[in-house]
Amino acid sequence: MKGIFVALFLALWSLLFTDCLGQASSQLSTVKGTVLLSSNENTIQMRGRYGRAQRSNNSKEAGEKTALIWLESTSVSTSSNPEEPVVLDQKDLSFVPSLLAVRQNGAVRIRNSDPVYHNVFSLSSVKRFDVGRRPKGEYLDITFDKAGVVDVFCDIHSNMRAAIYVMSPNVITWTKVKSGEIFSLDNIEPGRYQLKVFALGYQERSIPIEVSDGESIDTGTLTLNF
Repeated sequence: MKGIFVALFLALWSLLFTDCLGQASSQLSTVKGTVLLSSNENTIQMRGRYGRAQRSNNSKEAGEKTALIWLESTSVSTSSNPEEPVVLDQKDLSFVPSLLAVRQNGAVRIRNSDPVYHNVFSLSSVKRFDVGRRPKGEYLDITFDKAGVVDVFCDIHSNMRAAIYVMSPNVITWTKVKSGEIFSLDNIEPGRYQLKVFALGYQERSIPIEVSDGESIDTGTLTLNF
């Protein structure tokens, strides 16, 4: 009888040890590539607060053509702890940055660092808000409870434009690069994802990605058009 218990113990220990070795040998993966934003000499068209067509001369960051890249799980939703507000500043009559991301139910701190008044607002269906006329040094925190793109303008300076991308709970990670730069999303677990790319004034792009254990995936060049 004692021998049977010993044999069962050894068999169980062997199974646990093998499972632990399998987990220890599991390696996370990397998804990388290059984002290229197509050129267009025309300025970005937008609608004014009262329906009048207006032109944007682009902010500094928009002129540098930055893109937001993220990986979205197709099967598992993730949870995260509350984060500090992401700052959307106003400097030199521009939004800084002109493109930013915040997780759903997170907050954006809209701050004025210019020596003039700004009145930041959005009429987007994802989040409609108006911070009112605010002088230098003042700010207001806005919470975003729906996922999607929020276009942001200044009611006083019609050339100012920004975009806040509210990430859904199943977004694993994101990064931001300039056009032509290589992006790298690291420490990705095996699974099926959607790789998405967005830039201010461009059409969003999405491609399916299947990640295997310890794999390094190169998506090549992803081009965004107007």
